[in-house]
Formats: sequence, C-alpha cells, structure tokens
Amino acid sequence: MKRIYFLAGEPSGDFLGATVIDRLSKYQDVKICGLGGSMMRNHRIGTINEMQQLAIGGIAEIIPHIFKIRRIIHQVAEDIIQQNPDVLLTIDSPGFCFRVAKLVKKQNSAIKLLHLVAPSVWAWRSNRARKLAKIYDHLLTLFDFEPPYFTKYGLKTTFVGHPATEEFNDTDNRKENMLLVLPGSRKQEITMLLPIFIETLKYLSFERVVIPTLPHLEPLIKSLILQNNIEIVSDETKKKLLFQTAKCSIVASGTATLQLALSGCPMVCCYKLAPLTYHIIKSMINIQYISLVNILLKAPVVPELIQSDCVPEKIAQTVKTLQKEEQVARFPKLYQHILANNNSPSAKIADIILQT
Repeated sequence: MKRIYFLAGEPSGDFLGATVIDRLSKYQDVKICGLGGSMMRNHRIGTINEMQQLAIGGIAEIIPHIFKIRRIIHQVAEDIIQQNPDVLLTIDSPGFCFRVAKLVKKQNSAIKLLHLVAPSVWAWRSNRARKLAKIYDHLLTLFDFEPPYFTKYGLKTTFVGHPATEEFNDTDNRKENMLLVLPGSRKQEITMLLPIFIETLKYLSFERVVIPTLPHLEPLIKSLILQNNIEIVSDETKKKLLFQTAKCSIVASGTATLQLALSGCPMVCCYKLAPLTYHIIKSMINIQYISLVNILLKAPVVPELIQSDCVPEKIAQTVKTLQKEEQVARFPKLYQHILANNNSPSAKIADIILQT
C-alpha cells in the first residue's frame, strides 16, 4: 500500500490537488491523506481551517499574521510526521509549503518530497531555485520553460503541464450578455479589488453580473456588495459553464486568467497592492506582464490595469473596448502553446508520484 500525503495551502493548489487525487483514487493500492481546501475535502482530505490566513500575498500584508502562520506550519509538519507517508506532495504556496517540507525533511528524511508548481524564479527572487534544490527530491512544473531554472542546481525537474487544460475549455457556446467579476482568492485581494470592481458596474450595462468564488469566501464577498442583482456562484461545475458562456470578465491576476482564456472568455486583468508592497515588489521583478496568458504568449493579449490604472473608469472603458474587439480570437495561440506535450497533466503527475 502506497501512502501519499497531499498538502495545499491556497485555493489554486487546492484545485490542482483535487484533479490529481481524482486520478490516484482509481488505484486500490494507494492510501491518500493530507490537508487542503474545499475541493480536496470532496475527496475526503482534511481541511486547513486557517487557509484564509495562509492565502496572503505581499510583504506589508503578511506581517500581522506571521506568528499564526508559523504555528500552522509546525502543526502541519507534525501531522505529516505522524501519518508517515511514503511521498509528500506539496502544491503551490511556496512560502508555506517549503517551510513545512524543510521541517519534515529534518525529522524524517525517508519521506520522498515532491512539489507541484514551480515558484516564479523567472519573475523574481531567483535564489529560491537553489533553496528548493536542497529540500526536494523532485519538482513538477506547469510550464515547459521552467525546468532549466532548477535543473542547473541538481534538482530533478519534470514539465507535466497544467491540469486546467483538462477542466476548462471553449465549447463555442453562445455568449450571454453576462459579466463575470473575479476579485481573487485571497482575503486582501478581495477587500482591495472588489469595491473597485463594484464601482465599475455603474459605467456598464449587462443583463447578469456574476461573482464566481469559493464557498469559504462567500461571507466576505456578501459583506462587500450592496446590490441584490449580483449573483454569487461557488459550485465548481456551474463556474466552468459561466466561464464558457460569459461575454466578458474583470479578473484579478492569477490562475483564473488562464482558466478564462482556455474557456474563451475575454477579460481585463487587474491588480492592486498596498503602496509599500507594490514599490518593494516593483523594484524586484523582472517580467513585463502579470497575466499568465501574456507571460506565456509574450504579448499583451490580455489588457492589464495595475495599481494607479486600476480604477473604475479605466476598467469600464477597457471592458467596453473588449466587447467590440475579438480578443478571444487570439486565444487559440494560447492553446497551441500550452497544449503541446500537455496531454493529461493529472495522469502524468499521478504516474510520477507512483513511480517515486
């Protein structure tokens, strides 16, 4: 019996973990345990009740939560040691997962350590690649250009592809006069961006406005919206259909931009940080774009409105422009880019885990 422990600290990792667990659950000689969010919980995986505390980005934003996060890291590492799995697969959330893995390695070096989703060393903090090589046995990347950044430090690295290509696709459904509003999956993203997005609606006219989100974020979102005509959807199946049928979307930078593009939904990508965090990070990054779609295609296919440009008037004007242009016609290039050697990513990940 192979024992595999899954660990995801943020919603993006929760989605990826659920797709892989779904593959592995078909094997009778595999015992799966771990901690994650609502999607992994559907596979009888334990829940990290403090996931909202872990899903914090930025620098100034994380300071008030340092001691609580440290406590969670030690609690999770202790649980892994007690479960004593053959393989630990940590997913995304590098600030959280790497610290947990380091503690586990120190206490039980027999546990094989795998990590899914390479940290963005090609964008900033390139020194993380060297640190990662000292902790993990194998790194699995979502994009084909990432392995060389890690193999040069002796870390076994395999490009597996992005499981979103299995879950999201454009079925050429008739587009409704519907706007999707996606303010992110982190609490501080939502509190920063959602009021701006709601204000933007005053300048737009859509028959339906829908906020696709996660179940644990619904109370926060409801507290920030006053209009009764805005729908909130947290069911995963319904969200996929919304992505395929919406006429346009306003989205925070993140995995959702890739999911929307694969679903053929035009979008404007927005982001805003606390001023101190923004100025610090801006001086450290070395990429031109923030949207995954633009980064992969190396072109401004998706319009981006960042910091001082992330205001209702500019967002509304961009949405109106998108309704006139055929932005979605450029997305086939994205398919060609990420679908090359990208068949069944979740199956590849499952195979690597079993081989390990």
